[in-house]
Amino acid sequence: MNEQEAKELIRSKIKEVAFRQVSDTDQLMEQHILDSMAAVDLAVALEAAFGISIPFVDINKQQFASVETLAAYIALKRG
Repeated sequence: MNEQEAKELIRSKIKEVAFRQVSDTDQLMEQHILDSMAAVDLAVALEAAFGISIPFVDINKQQFASVETLAAYIALKRG
């Protein structure tokens, strides 16, 4: 899966959790697209979609800032 496909999958999971379409640069927490519960739901969805484990401490404003930051984080987790 390339970076663009990963971003598309992340955007689709955000739509499932937050019921909103987002761009790669939308500030998910700052713009209140995700609240803390939605961020946890998104983390669970991303774990299943990408076959990774996201520790609770990583569910934060830095990692979950935007689709771009999530894609970079997931790329690191996938190695």
